[in-house]
Amino acid sequence: MDIQYLKHIGKYVISVLLSVILIAYILYHMSGGFRKDIETVPASLVEQEELLTVGAVLMRNETVLYSPLEGDVNYLYEDGDRLPIRTTVAEIYPGSSDIIQRIISLDKQIRLLESSNMSDTEKRTDTASTDKLIWKNLYDFFREAGEGEAAAAASLSDQILIQLNRRKIIVGSVTGYNEEIKRLRDEKDRLTSQLTGAVASVSTESAGYFYSAADGYENIFSSRGIDTLTYREFLTMKQTPAEDFSGTGKGFPIGKLVTDYIWYTACEVPTDELHNFDTGSFYDVKFPYNDGVSIRMNLSRILSEIGSDTAVLIFRADVLPSGFSYLRNQTVQIVKSSFSGYRVPVSAVHIEDGTEGVYILRGSRVEFRKIETLFEYDGYFIVRERDESAEDRVDWLAQNDFIIVKGKDLYDGKIIG
Repeated sequence: MDIQYLKHIGKYVISVLLSVILIAYILYHMSGGFRKDIETVPASLVEQEELLTVGAVLMRNETVLYSPLEGDVNYLYEDGDRLPIRTTVAEIYPGSSDIIQRIISLDKQIRLLESSNMSDTEKRTDTASTDKLIWKNLYDFFREAGEGEAAAAASLSDQILIQLNRRKIIVGSVTGYNEEIKRLRDEKDRLTSQLTGAVASVSTESAGYFYSAADGYENIFSSRGIDTLTYREFLTMKQTPAEDFSGTGKGFPIGKLVTDYIWYTACEVPTDELHNFDTGSFYDVKFPYNDGVSIRMNLSRILSEIGSDTAVLIFRADVLPSGFSYLRNQTVQIVKSSFSGYRVPVSAVHIEDGTEGVYILRGSRVEFRKIETLFEYDGYFIVRERDESAEDRVDWLAQNDFIIVKGKDLYDGKIIG
């Protein structure tokens, strides 16, 4: 029998057992040690945003593009493309052409797949936020469809499809959609080369950004009069029905041109929230319909009226994010403030001699640590980080202190046996 081999195996087994015991001890200690009557959680450092979720209306300087004749439309540019003056953006073909219908279908598929692609910085390792957005968009889709808002419902259905495609990337079902996009573009180019007999074309009368859909609110929610808009006028705009293009006598709408890179988001908020906002200041505004993209926007105006329960915040942006959906009515999340500090369960906070704080477990001894609350959310406080330069720093809660969340008859100095 190889004695040295047995000794080597014995040392290895003992080392493994000691490691397991050490890990188990640490885990038990983090959950209150071996004491069934004590439970603890570590004071972890987190960053938390205080959000205000409200409905919003997007307002831009938009000009509807009309075709003099009705027919199938072959768009020559993608949504969001910057075009110079006198650019032909679409060709109109009479009747119902199978080729044109297929090209229109291909255009839509290409746009959706391009929006579905994700950069390396966008890719995530879990689907939680994407799943949450899918369910929210589904809820909004059924709401808009139930209210007869066909254009809004159609836009939401596209967003749901984009999120489902992105989910495939996140879970690793696909790596991206570039190959499929190339295949569709090749088919579109082949079909486009077969087109003959265009009866009309639509060109831009000024430079701007092209979009292939018009919702009838272009002249209602226009940004042209934004500087003089009043609270009452905004409410009237919201009650105004979409424009009936058939009664304009201008032709058949095939899209629109946005003639300014500056656009606005108008948000109706409760008046008791106004103390959180100052005109001229910048705020991060998140757009859940657009995969939660956050845009830094300037609060240019606050519209209010004495005696009203609500006011309107007008946010201004001068960036046009790639692939951004400018759905007219959206839900947005305004970041009122952000905090960095330790996360503390509300149930763990106590008052001792008029001072707010928590009990921590230090070895077998219970000790009281002071806290300064910054923000409360979802059953937790965010408390200020300990100032390591302060003379009384030892009296304050520190990162990774074990906060007692369950225990009886707690007091400073108590020994837990």
